[in-house]
Amino acid sequence: MKKIYLAIPLLLLGCTDSNFNYPASEKKPLSYEAHGETINDPYLYMEECQNLEVIAWADKQNAFTNNYLNAPEYDELYQQISEAYSSEYYSMSYFDEESDYYYYNSGANQHNQYVKKEGNQVILNPDEWSKDQTLNLANVSLSPDEKYLAYSISDGGVDWRTIYLINLQTMEKLEAAVTEVKFSSIDWDQDSKGFYYNKYPKPEEKNRLCEPSLNAAIYYFDIDSGENSLFYGEINPEENYSLSFVGEENTPLIRVINGSEEENHYIIKRGDVWELATPKNIASFDYQDYDEEGLFFLTNFEAPNYRLVKILYTGEVIEIIPETDLALKSISILDDFIITNSINTDMNSMVEFYSKGGELLDFKIPDDIEGTLSSFSMYKDKLRFSVSNFINPTQYIDLDLNTLDYTIVWQDKVSNFNPANYEKTFTYYESKDGTMVPLTYFHRKDLEINSETPIFLYGYGGYNISIRPSFSRKYVGWLELGGVVAIANLRGGGELGKKWHNAGRLKQKQNVFDDFLYASKYLEANNIGNRKSTVISGRSNGGLLVGTSLVQNPNYFGATLPAVGVLDMLRFTEFTEGWGWRGDYGSPLLSKEDFDFNFEISPYHQLKEGDCYSPTLVTTGRRDDRVVPSHSYKFTARIQEFQGCNNPVMLIDTVRAGHGSGGGAAMPKWKRIELFTSEQAFALKHVSS
Repeated sequence: MKKIYLAIPLLLLGCTDSNFNYPASEKKPLSYEAHGETINDPYLYMEECQNLEVIAWADKQNAFTNNYLNAPEYDELYQQISEAYSSEYYSMSYFDEESDYYYYNSGANQHNQYVKKEGNQVILNPDEWSKDQTLNLANVSLSPDEKYLAYSISDGGVDWRTIYLINLQTMEKLEAAVTEVKFSSIDWDQDSKGFYYNKYPKPEEKNRLCEPSLNAAIYYFDIDSGENSLFYGEINPEENYSLSFVGEENTPLIRVINGSEEENHYIIKRGDVWELATPKNIASFDYQDYDEEGLFFLTNFEAPNYRLVKILYTGEVIEIIPETDLALKSISILDDFIITNSINTDMNSMVEFYSKGGELLDFKIPDDIEGTLSSFSMYKDKLRFSVSNFINPTQYIDLDLNTLDYTIVWQDKVSNFNPANYEKTFTYYESKDGTMVPLTYFHRKDLEINSETPIFLYGYGGYNISIRPSFSRKYVGWLELGGVVAIANLRGGGELGKKWHNAGRLKQKQNVFDDFLYASKYLEANNIGNRKSTVISGRSNGGLLVGTSLVQNPNYFGATLPAVGVLDMLRFTEFTEGWGWRGDYGSPLLSKEDFDFNFEISPYHQLKEGDCYSPTLVTTGRRDDRVVPSHSYKFTARIQEFQGCNNPVMLIDTVRAGHGSGGGAAMPKWKRIELFTSEQAFALKHVSS
């Protein structure tokens, strides 16, 4: 039976409320100095970490928003999204005979379980750790002898982690716990007597979620003694580290990172001395492998689209796989060949095969396997990998490279979504300055698209991050009920190489906002919805994108959804990781030049009293210790104060949630479903012709 799509009265209601009695937001006579200027900021007090007055205000905002969303749109979407999240899941390791452990979700679990194959014994079940399932498993690491399992937990979605240990022979949990861990893997010593991790100084408890994250160091935890000892660090307060071990002698190799900046370097330990293994902080280097001559790195050193090089222990750089016209995103070095995974001009993976010496081989991926490919390995003479795209959930594939015959080992089956009923279109559109920008949109095949069709337009545009084709079950409700989802690959991302990133950061950041606006203009010009039937959405840096697009184009879109956004572009450096975002945003409180261009794009500061702004739902996590919630609090308070028409501006401040909304340590499933339902239900109340 053909599903009736929601572009009937329900979807086109628009806002009919005459007044909104928002919870009161107190203004205080507060200000700060920057570059000889006084910046008046009556909501500055909302930056105080875990301020009880502000939390009470946010609780009232939540209640106000939840009452507003109590409508048929919410119930229908909730049912669809809940069903989409009810599918069974197996990690790829389940199908590998050499792996003893795997992740599993029956579809009813809030989090994936960590399971031992022998007897299907559940080792870790995060659902049992707290009544609301907000103690979340972040990552696991088996000791080389498989005697111990180290695993880290996030409490309510925060970036802070605590590492615990289980003796897998006795199934006893060790009493010792490693705390003050952040942005860290768990790297075992080869003798299985301990592990290495990233540790930060312990902050005052009241400032734990806000204090700048500085002075990271690598520590070693000894299981027998229960002691933690410094291995490396505490030299440069703005460095962070990741550790690898090279060769049979397990030579330590450390990646040194400065905030979110791409430029980094590696150091390697020779005897008791640390030496540079790469050029220092002039390019991005990503360690891949080693041989007796040197180390292999994926890098944009003298190659904006990236290449594979070997840096000899003498310091000489030898090119193995050269730069091409496509952005090279990852390398898989297998026993017999090297696989390169680039972004093709249609945003799908372009996979090529090379010999260990860098010679291009004749192997290929069949044309009908399309999307983002990852997790390459050889298994029983077959190439195994994962693939997903916008309208096809994840599949695990075994491919015979000689015959191109392949077997689907496993596929994610979403009960209320049939990929055969969907189609996607890829194109390029012209932005404001003539730049051609990639765009993909997808929808039901039986949908009669016209100028009133509801459009969910998503973008990010920052930090060299590439938005790749992948299936997202959060869109199932929107799609099944007759909407279109559109993904724009904006400048600032990494889809078209380092030059694409550079064209959307620092003084060029306005290009990102122009690209997003012109994506909507392109769709409207082609009768794929219109500006008033379009909701724009983005998270984190994408929240900035949506906030600035809203403020620069008042009452243009049908609805806007800035999520966990960087919305105060002057003071972001003062909290948690904000100091490290200078690669894309600069340091506005230290540099007058950075201050000036950030002020012009700052959503919070560019709001104008009396302007009519589109219906807006701001979302944040109360325990977000990456983009602190004060960004969303202050923006909500000011836009509610300045709003010059009857369009609603509301806030959802998710309790016991952090920055993320996806899997892993971000949120339990029920919180994700509620959040995505609320966002889309709000949009459906307002998108109109």
